[in-house]
Amino acid sequence: MVKPTKVTNSIRSLRFDHDEMTQADLAKRVGVTRQTIIAIERGRYSPSLEMAFRIAGVFDVPLDHVFQYPVTTNQGDEVKSKRAQTTGRVVDEIRKLRGRPDTERLLNEVDRLRDRPDTERLVEEIRQLGDRADTEQLVEEIRKLGDRKRND
Repeated sequence: MVKPTKVTNSIRSLRFDHDEMTQADLAKRVGVTRQTIIAIERGRYSPSLEMAFRIAGVFDVPLDHVFQYPVTTNQGDEVKSKRAQTTGRVVDEIRKLRGRPDTERLLNEVDRLRDRPDTERLVEEIRQLGDRADTEQLVEEIRKLGDRKRND
C-alpha cells in the first residue's frame, strides 16, 4: 500500500472554481493521465516540482495556493501554514452558501475583491458578517466595502 503524502492540495476546489474543470481536462493540460491527477488530489502521490508548477500554471495561481506542506515547529509538531488555514476556512464558508438564491451575486462580488492587496482584511470583515441571517444586507455591505475602497 502506498503511504499518503504530507503534501495537501486545493486542486479539487480550484477545478470547481474554473468552470468545474474535469480531472481529465486538467490531466490533458498538464500532460499526465487522469489517474495521476486523481492520485495527487487524494494525497496519494506528490507531484514533481515541475508538474506542480504546471498545475499551478493551469489555474494561474501561485504554487502555494495549490499545494501546502505542514511547517514543523522547534518541538517537531506539524502545523498548517497560516495561509492554508485561512484558505480552508474561507472555502468552507463559501461552500456553506451554495444553494442560496443570492449566492451567484455574492460570488461575483467576492471575485471582484479576491485579487486586491487588502484581501486579508476584507476576508476578516466578511467572516464577521458571515453569521448574519440577512444575506441581502451582507451583499450590500460587501458592495459598500468595495465602493469605499475604490473611493479611497
